[in-house]
Amino acid sequence: MGERDCLSQQTLEMEKVMALAQAEMEKLRQENQKLKEEKETLSYQLKQMLGKMFKPQVKPDPDVNRPKRGAHCGHHGNSRRRPEEISEFIDIYPDKCDKCGGEVKAYEKHFDEHVVEDIEIKKKVTCYRLYYGYCKRCQKTVWAKTKGPITPGDRIGVQARAVGGYLRHISVPYRKVAKIFKNVFGINLTHPSFLAFNREQAQNGASMYEGIKHRVRHSAGINADETGWRVNGQNHWLWVFTNKDAALYQIDKSRGSKVVGNILGENYEGTLTSDFYSAYNKHQTSAKQRCLGHLLAEIKKIQQKNTFAPDTIDGIFCQGLKTLLKQTIEVWHEYHEGTRVYEDLAQEKERGISRMMELVLLPTNHKDARRLRKRIIKHNQELFTFLDNPLVEPTNNRAERQLRPCVIMRKITFGNRSALGAANQAVLMSIIQTGVLNGLEPLAIFQSLSAGPLTSFTELPKIRSP
Repeated sequence: MGERDCLSQQTLEMEKVMALAQAEMEKLRQENQKLKEEKETLSYQLKQMLGKMFKPQVKPDPDVNRPKRGAHCGHHGNSRRRPEEISEFIDIYPDKCDKCGGEVKAYEKHFDEHVVEDIEIKKKVTCYRLYYGYCKRCQKTVWAKTKGPITPGDRIGVQARAVGGYLRHISVPYRKVAKIFKNVFGINLTHPSFLAFNREQAQNGASMYEGIKHRVRHSAGINADETGWRVNGQNHWLWVFTNKDAALYQIDKSRGSKVVGNILGENYEGTLTSDFYSAYNKHQTSAKQRCLGHLLAEIKKIQQKNTFAPDTIDGIFCQGLKTLLKQTIEVWHEYHEGTRVYEDLAQEKERGISRMMELVLLPTNHKDARRLRKRIIKHNQELFTFLDNPLVEPTNNRAERQLRPCVIMRKITFGNRSALGAANQAVLMSIIQTGVLNGLEPLAIFQSLSAGPLTSFTELPKIRSP
């Protein structure tokens, strides 16, 4: 009996040890599975980053019939139009016959024309002579005051300062601007001179910048986005708030919702279109529209990463959601093309909401699909606003297009060197891009900013149609 009790005790102890070992094995198995998932995620992210840096060397399939590059068959070619104004006429007569070498008498009324457009590179130096005079009434000596866009301290004219600002606007660094002026125009200037011109132009546009901010704050709809920026080597953020009439830029150290509140006010009465970044969540607006383009891109990434089978729940969820979003966007485009009426938008919204509920209720098990479903549930009231108000766009592409020139400049110039330079950068970008949206050439805007304070675009002639 004693031996049996001893064996029973040992058996119980072994069972406890085995239970502990099994629990530890289960814990290690879960940790291993978690590490595998993290490895897949990191591998996918690394692949995406490398794909952005280097384009894949994909050779076209010779068996696939692709349309040839160039214009389609029957396309009528376009040639350069003849200029309306001719600056100079040069008559060229034949001096001798190219067949026998004899003397040739030219026909005065018969000739062919060959028009060549070129530019004139010429430095213009103007000396303003200010004469003194004597006032008989005051019995004092007086002198003439400067007139026009010059001040006593100016040594560089308005046109040169405007061209310098324009070259900087198209992402040419200040040192290269100075080199262009020296080699092309024969004007020897240092790059700090162009920094001073830039500061002066921004000061002349300060009131215009505030006017653009007021226009954005009281607009019926606005698109907002942000991207990274560097100020003296420190991380900052470049924000843009834009619509079809205005573009407002602001460089701020914060990427939080307070920046949105400072620009749009505490309660924005229009429709805010943005991506799914959390800084736009807390801001109070009359309506919001989330970018469906970002949602479609997220679905594409999930499908490429996981390669769901079409007949699985996760595959049906992702593909169904992708098809639904594309159909709603297509109906919106058809409405603006005139092939749909407003009632079609309302019907499409009802159908879209019904189909969205069906997809959300699917019992998806994959973590990426669950994360996507959670985002849709959270922003369900902000996905189809563009079907209620056709003036609202379904994507945030407008704001992204306005950020593109700034991103190109960031790659070349690496941002700004000071907070003052960043503030001037925001002012000039806002004025120039708003002018472009209203059909004005940037060079004309720089000319006005170099001549004096700019308060309204009505002072500038429209050079081209918007």
